[in-house]
Amino acid sequence: KTTAEIAVDLDMPLRVVQRVLYLWKEIGEVCKGRKGRGRAQILNCSQCQMLVALLEHSPDIFLDELQLELSTQYGIEVSLATMTRTLTRLGYSRKKLSKHAAECLQHKVNTFIMQIKDEPFERLVCADEAAVNIHTTYRENGWS
Repeated sequence: KTTAEIAVDLDMPLRVVQRVLYLWKEIGEVCKGRKGRGRAQILNCSQCQMLVALLEHSPDIFLDELQLELSTQYGIEVSLATMTRTLTRLGYSRKKLSKHAAECLQHKVNTFIMQIKDEPFERLVCADEAAVNIHTTYRENGWS
């Protein structure tokens, strides 16, 4: 059969049939393999592992804080868009933090400090939540 007859029988454009037959004769396949998968990634495996470790420790960390860590640890500068795409590629998505996790009212912290200021040092037990983070008052999203 001619390519025109095949195109009519399959109800396909003639050019598609010609291209498929050409590829079949040239490489024995009907589709070409991809030459590449786009641009090379900026962050390597160890840098991505560091990002994952930071996110496991602090799921509500900001992208600019992750940028700063990469700059400090590895001396590389990446954009916020690159950070977002990398985290998405690693399987993370943005989630809304729970009310309790996002809530940190400074006046309540100050009241607590005023209440315990006269307690003897030996009676105090410090937990991780006692850490001060200036971003906490307006954090609403985290990575999961």
